[in-house]
Amino acid sequence: MIAGVRKEKPSRAVPAPSRNENFLFPPDRGTHPTTVFVGGPSRSVVNSVAFALAEMLDLTPYWLDVRNSSTISDGPDPVSTGWIPPDRLFVSESGHGLEQETSRTDRALWSIVRSDEPAEVLSHLTDFLRLPQLIQEIVSASDPSSGPRALVASNSDRVAHLFPRTADGLQRFLATLAAASLSIVAAHTGPTSPGRFGFATVFRLEVESPAAWMEGTLVCEQGIDRGPFAVGRSNRLSDVPGIARVFTGLFAANR
Repeated sequence: MIAGVRKEKPSRAVPAPSRNENFLFPPDRGTHPTTVFVGGPSRSVVNSVAFALAEMLDLTPYWLDVRNSSTISDGPDPVSTGWIPPDRLFVSESGHGLEQETSRTDRALWSIVRSDEPAEVLSHLTDFLRLPQLIQEIVSASDPSSGPRALVASNSDRVAHLFPRTADGLQRFLATLAAASLSIVAAHTGPTSPGRFGFATVFRLEVESPAAWMEGTLVCEQGIDRGPFAVGRSNRLSDVPGIARVFTGLFAANR
């Protein structure tokens, strides 16, 4: 959607993921909402890895595409290749629809609730109405009946100024999405800030261009305590089946 308008775009076949590929995250990450941050220097690689990680949480993730006409991607990614179906694609032009307008929250709240509503109900409604308009639309479109849904927030660096800058502030914001059974995988290109540690799991990508993805590495900075992907360990992208499958499909689709 673009601030409430569905973005019609034909989708193309995407290599089918498998639940067996979900060995990177601890088992409970697939049954409870979580938050993931992926940062690195290549926009194409960051967005594509974020998609691969989101598929490990939800086989059909949503995609929020934050667009900016002044910045060109350095390669293909799932949305430019047409992998994201129209009903799972939401678009923000230069952050439109992602602004937080708290002044309208109270007016909207008191127009839909009764004066005798329990405090817990009011708290949930207030938190939801404080979400940006486009995020509210995504939450409303998701169906959590089969488990938490996942959303890739691509190009999140373009709207970082619209969201809390501290880890604590981000945790409070992300908790509202978790309460709505929505997992977030944020893809951030360029320099990062300490605020990223407000996410449950934080990954750093070390790869300069899409062409070099096979030699690129994934490093966990927070959130995984044991195993081959534990904090501080470096793994080649080509050694992670779910990630390798995505890149192989992207390059095949763009030949």
